[in-house]
Amino acid sequence: MKIVRVEAFPLGIRLEEPLRWGAMVVHSKGGIVVEVETDEGLVGLGEAGFSAEYFPTVGPIINQQLAPLLIGRDPLDLAGLWELMYRATHLWGRRGVETYAISGIDIALWDLLGKVTDQPLHRLLGSAKQEVRAYYAPSLKSPERMVPEARRAVEAGFTAIKLRVGLGVEVDQRIVADVRAAVGPAIDLMVDANMAYDRRTALRMAAQFEDLGVSWLEEPIRTNSLTQYIDEHTWLAERVGIRLAGGESLLTRFEYLDALTRHTFDVLQPDCTTVGGISEAKRVADMASGWNIECVPHIGCSSGTGIGLAAGLHLILACTNSPLVEYDAYGGPGWDGLLQEPITAVGGVVNAPTGPGLGVALAPDARDRFALG
Repeated sequence: MKIVRVEAFPLGIRLEEPLRWGAMVVHSKGGIVVEVETDEGLVGLGEAGFSAEYFPTVGPIINQQLAPLLIGRDPLDLAGLWELMYRATHLWGRRGVETYAISGIDIALWDLLGKVTDQPLHRLLGSAKQEVRAYYAPSLKSPERMVPEARRAVEAGFTAIKLRVGLGVEVDQRIVADVRAAVGPAIDLMVDANMAYDRRTALRMAAQFEDLGVSWLEEPIRTNSLTQYIDEHTWLAERVGIRLAGGESLLTRFEYLDALTRHTFDVLQPDCTTVGGISEAKRVADMASGWNIECVPHIGCSSGTGIGLAAGLHLILACTNSPLVEYDAYGGPGWDGLLQEPITAVGGVVNAPTGPGLGVALAPDARDRFALG
């Protein structure tokens, strides 16, 4: 069996109202879809990066630089192909969008492996469970808009919600306090600050969020380098009781080493679509397990393809230290016709897919219907 085609293309929809995640604002809902095809006609499906809006930089890396390296090679040599791509980009990448490109291809190769063996990926990775609790992940909104949305999430069966903050200290306090009052003490609340604060403000906010029963505080400190990111969040971790979560923007296992050895985070959040694919995310999850640290993979909510969700879900199902799956509050094209059978939370729980590979497939008309120019 040989690889005969590797192709990336953006699929999604334009949004009437942009979505905001901290400093990031996206105007489309979708992702960079990757296909890897073999000479036997099998096609593996992957997703590269958090959003389709990265395609102008990530797409050419896949289509023009990595694809030619892979044509004619054995698609089941996952570790070898990962190293080939990683080494081929060492002069100009290793810590940037080229890792997004590698991620999308790696996910597609895992999907292919599942199809060749007729097994769902979580079994190939070593199933640890057959279902996982989902947490509802809405975008950043004012307290007035967030409270009714949180209530609707609870009514739908979700028992955990991750709130975004970053509208200023007073408004952020109101978002969390008002939602806590609305949903009661039994619902798990997490807070994602998306690096909104300096470290002194983060220290003050962490204490207030802890008093409100917040389960974890995610990446609260604004930083500009990996050294500062680890130093500042370690400084905070040594001074607060609330658990800290982070790592969604770290790339490859190597950037997690200091976070592990310095006990920076209680929850690590590698994203399969950016960290280096399922292969690298599993390595990070296993490293975290060795330090008795939870791994709750980040799943980009600016993507609505459902492919990245499937990749993260299979990883979580195979890890004993992964108790939750991030679930996009707003669906997207993956649930509106892009995928044939998208993964869906029912009563706040997502069940293990039973189909081969990722267990999801593009609809026959997806490329025409959801093409993003």
